[in-house]
Amino acid sequence: MNTHRKLYVSHLLTSWVDRSFEFASYLLISTVYTDSLLQASIYGLATAIVALLFSNRIGNWINILSRLNTYRVTLLVQKSAIIISTVLFHFLGGSGAIRHVLYTLIIILGCTLKLSFIGNSIAIEKDWAMVISEGHLEVLLPTMRRIDLVCKTLSPIFIGYLLLAPRFVITVVICSWTTLSTVVEYMLISQIHSDVPQLRERAPYNAASSVTEDERGAVPVSFRGYVRHRAFLATLSLGMLYMNVLSFGGTMTSYLVSIGYDTGLLGIMKAVAGVMGVAGTYLMPALAKRVGNVRAGLWSIWQLALTLMLVVIALTNRLSYIPTSILLFGGMAASRIGLWVFDLSESLVLQEYTEAVHITSIAGWQYSLCNLFDLLQYVLTIVVSDPAEFLIPASISAGAIVGAAIIYTWFVWRDRGHLFHRLKLKK
Repeated sequence: MNTHRKLYVSHLLTSWVDRSFEFASYLLISTVYTDSLLQASIYGLATAIVALLFSNRIGNWINILSRLNTYRVTLLVQKSAIIISTVLFHFLGGSGAIRHVLYTLIIILGCTLKLSFIGNSIAIEKDWAMVISEGHLEVLLPTMRRIDLVCKTLSPIFIGYLLLAPRFVITVVICSWTTLSTVVEYMLISQIHSDVPQLRERAPYNAASSVTEDERGAVPVSFRGYVRHRAFLATLSLGMLYMNVLSFGGTMTSYLVSIGYDTGLLGIMKAVAGVMGVAGTYLMPALAKRVGNVRAGLWSIWQLALTLMLVVIALTNRLSYIPTSILLFGGMAASRIGLWVFDLSESLVLQEYTEAVHITSIAGWQYSLCNLFDLLQYVLTIVVSDPAEFLIPASISAGAIVGAAIIYTWFVWRDRGHLFHRLKLKK
């Protein structure tokens, strides 16, 4: 098995476990707390706050340890948090003080899981992938995104029906699979590290060290430097997309459960949306080949904004001649194409516009920005936690997506001087 395939298999295992538990955690909370979106929103809010505060520090911390030790720490913390949380979920169905204690511990573990996931993602996607591909991410990064989306597509179906089983079975299956995945991932990444000498050449970052920037591989970037970065507006647009309840994330899933959709159907609908996202990863290279990465992002973010307007219309229930479910699920599914084309476009633009010595720090700031808007999403649903008033956070989310599209349009104009090849705008 060559190095790329080992990386793909490792990423497949990581994504499957993470996406499965991500979907399962919100469903498990919503099945225990059935009368409000508050508990699911608090869980999401807490993880978003922690990510907002510490993502940049994680980006800088990655360079304190060697590449291999960084990965090992994030892997073991990540999988341990999933296993312990699964065991706690097994006992969450009780009542009184014990339930509150278990729920609090689950939130703490969720925060730990979030930070370890961010560290793992930055290390692999922004650092390891760049070294392994020798700077050519056009094939490697879309393939990794495709793997992630396949896991998003299939794992909800698996989890949706797994949660119909007795709690003991749920606990055993998730814990066993997570443990097995940990062992295999650990072995694969160790082999990759051994196979690619360049991964062992970077010295850990130390401010007092006498090594040069090129030798230590990365240096911290202050917030002012991040805001002045050439691709800042593009990263701001990506961040604003996280202020979105109109997806198959935890908040929307909890809302749909509260109005009567069963978990099996939601798993299938999320799978359909995942298929559309996978289609986006195939569309992006073809679109970028014709118009470039920057303009591929422009086309895709507006497609995302327009399709989510259909979802808002569905939530108003004003088009009685069109079944609400068609607009609701169709709009969310179609929006995944634009979302993942834009996600890939922005990632490639950021890699192209950022020096290698700054990439992990810039990526850390970007994760913080994304989690700021993710936090605002949960604030919305905590303030408006009644499912009967879900149209309010839904409308605000749609407005944020349109705002992100406008900001990215401004970025394209500033960066290129025009929006289309044949239509130039004066500055």
